Amino acid sequence: MRITVRFFAGAAEAAGLRETQVELPAKGDMSLRSLLDYLGEQFPSLQSVLSRAWCARNEEYVTVETILSDGDVIAVIPPVSGGSGKKQDSNDWLEDVAIVRSPLLPALMHERVTDARAGAVVVFAGTVREFTRGRQTLRLQYEAYEEMATRKLSDVIVQTRDQWPIVQMAIWHRTGTLALSDISVLIGVSTAHRHDAFEAAEYAIKTLKQIVPIWKKEFFADGSEEWVGPDGPWKPIG
Repeated sequence: MRITVRFFAGAAEAAGLRETQVELPAKGDMSLRSLLDYLGEQFPSLQSVLSRAWCARNEEYVTVETILSDGDVIAVIPPVSGGSGKKQDSNDWLEDVAIVRSPLLPALMHERVTDARAGAVVVFAGTVREFTRGRQTLRLQYEAYEEMATRKLSDVIVQTRDQWPIVQMAIWHRTGTLALSDISVLIGVSTAHRHDAFEAAEYAIKTLKQIVPIWKKEFFADGSEEWVGPDGPWKPIG
């Protein structure tokens, strides 16, 4: 049984590579737990990451009891920071969800979600702040499991729509190196009444940080670097 394993963020740094092919015995059922045990033996520096990580099988979060099949792609996902989606290099697009490397424009998001049926439009912009828990930040580096991240961003929109009467909604996230005050994420929501728009936008950013595989690496003024987890609990399953 051949399994492709992909590593992201701190897991990639600990393993020293971003992807590897693993050959497992074909006899009997092989669980994800067995694969993780094998990876821990092959990459001792990964063990601390594996103890905190979740995994995705073919771009869906799974538990360690999941039985693997030949050809599966397993992503090792350490805690995150963090319509159809596309990777874009400019802002000449109006997709519901997108992972981009170019600067995000609030005005374009406002245009995307504005609708004559709505009485309120909220555009939330998450920006790079200078201080984190008393430590001075110089810049951030964002990384995403892009194929899965766009699907999970769509899931965030679906979950939000289930709870509020939303007219239009979109989420865009930036990757790459960001300077202080740069926008890392834009969430746009339009609703008939303002309280729904505010509540929906807040719910969306909290859910994004819990289930979407996007990470940030923080570069501090003292010369240290650190992959930073979420401000709250990261809970991609249930």
